[in-house]
Amino acid sequence: MKLPFSRRNAELENMNRILTDAARKKAERIKEVEDQVAQFEHQVAHLKQALESARKRESELEVAATQRAHLLNEKDKEIAALREVLTQRAPLAGLREVLAQRAHLLNDKDEELAGLREVLTQRAHLLNDCEVLTQRAHLLNEKDEELAGLREALTKSSLRIQELENPLFKIAQK
Repeated sequence: MKLPFSRRNAELENMNRILTDAARKKAERIKEVEDQVAQFEHQVAHLKQALESARKRESELEVAATQRAHLLNEKDKEIAALREVLTQRAPLAGLREVLAQRAHLLNDKDEELAGLREVLTQRAHLLNDCEVLTQRAHLLNEKDEELAGLREALTKSSLRIQELENPLFKIAQK
């Protein structure tokens, strides 16, 4: 009579071993998944900090871009006023010096704009969803084109001054 119970007992022990192994493997897998989840949560927290830092920097860049835009607008007004004064009453000899100074100032502003554009471009790559930075970069490009046009006009004015000075010098030499 012991034989049927022994076989049944052996089967139950075997099943118990199989279930224990499966439970142990399941617990190990749960532990692995929990570790991965914790790692992902840590990465998400790190990425959130990086995103917050990038957003803060974006805000700072927006303020800087706004300040630069105001400065460019002021410089545009100054250049327009200077152009009007120069066309009305500036002596030819002084005009070349003023134009050279303005050209130098425009070159300085171009360098500042190039630096700002580089920073904005870098931040735009970091923040693909930041359309504001892209729009600011377009605005800076437009200002660059305007400055290039102004530089060309200044160059033409300088050449015209030289053309006007040549007869004056010939007259002065006689």
